[in-house]
Formats: sequence, C-alpha cells, structure tokens
Amino acid sequence: MRGDTTAVPKGQLAELMTAAQNRGSLTPEEIAEILDTDELPVRCEVSVSVGRQ
Repeated sequence: MRGDTTAVPKGQLAELMTAAQNRGSLTPEEIAEILDTDELPVRCEVSVSVGRQ
C-alpha cells in the first residue's frame, strides 16, 4: 500500500489519504487525479440528471 507496485507505483494511496485529511473531502475528479498513473490510468466521468430521462 505504500507504493512500489504496479497498481500504486508512487505511493498515491498515502497522497490520497493526506489530501483527504488536509482538505476534509475530495471530489471524484480530485481522487482520479491523485490516483492516475501511466501504469494504471484512472479517470472520472460524472453525469447528473434531474427529472425524467
């Protein structure tokens, strides 16, 4: 979990936890930005709808 793996090569989990603690909350976009790497791309797509579809 500290990094040096294909899934989390640079310690993004620690960075994510620190950011959450410092900011109080993170948006999905901010989480994706922190976790995104060349080895394991992460992106966020958000869709909001009100009423009937």
